[in-house]
Amino acid sequence: MKEELSLREVINEVILFFINFKILIISITIFGVLAIVAFQKLRPAYYSTTAIVTSGISVFERIEGAKIMNQRTAINLINSLQSDIEKDDYEVLASKLNIDIKEAFLIKSIKAEQIFYITSDKIKYETPKFKIHLSVKDNSIIMLVQSGLLTYFNDNQYISNYFTDFLETNKHEISTIENEIQTLKSLRLNQNYKIDMSSLNFYTTKQVDVIHNQIVELTKVRSINTTIQSLLKPLSFVQDFSVSQVPERAVLFLASLVALVSFLIAIVVAIFVNVYQKIKN
Repeated sequence: MKEELSLREVINEVILFFINFKILIISITIFGVLAIVAFQKLRPAYYSTTAIVTSGISVFERIEGAKIMNQRTAINLINSLQSDIEKDDYEVLASKLNIDIKEAFLIKSIKAEQIFYITSDKIKYETPKFKIHLSVKDNSIIMLVQSGLLTYFNDNQYISNYFTDFLETNKHEISTIENEIQTLKSLRLNQNYKIDMSSLNFYTTKQVDVIHNQIVELTKVRSINTTIQSLLKPLSFVQDFSVSQVPERAVLFLASLVALVSFLIAIVVAIFVNVYQKIKN
């Protein structure tokens, strides 16, 4: 019974405490919220946008066993730019993107992340594409940054060497395939040769039973190589950055956080005031 009365007294004291100091607690909390809102409104706004991109670096490197284009090198190259921003090394950033240093100062953040395909069983698989998240203080430089990223990849010596070698060797492969197709066509037209074309296999050793006509298969391989030769680049934008017109300031989140902190500070202040009044009385 005594414990019950003691708990009741504690609850009553807490209620009376909030009643007596409600003005102080509310005032401090509101002041904190208004202060952060005013600060956020006065600070420069920023614009966020996202692009979907792909890179052929892993194809140029001819990584064996890769079923899809691996985007890790490209993602790491993008995220290294964020390291320059975090170090305030805008001169280096401007040099990499081939932009003016004043424009580099306007970049708030730039980060890349892999795009995954999630199955119904919640299994994640990498796709040959990734996202670039860009935040800038002035939306007029968004497209400059996009052009700068293309320059950044194209001028990279490591990528450039592999890309040049890939184009040369792939062109040679296309030429070789074309010669093989012409040879097969000549054999087919030559009545002196009795060859079962469906049994020939020049490019596969494990799937002989799948190929029915080697000319058709070689034509498909040639088409793939030709498409890769003409379209695959060190960096390609599947979806460009949108030039966002709506600034962001993250007022709601910070206001909520500051409101909580201000409320806790107000309670501490009220407790000190309450103790002081009791000692004084």
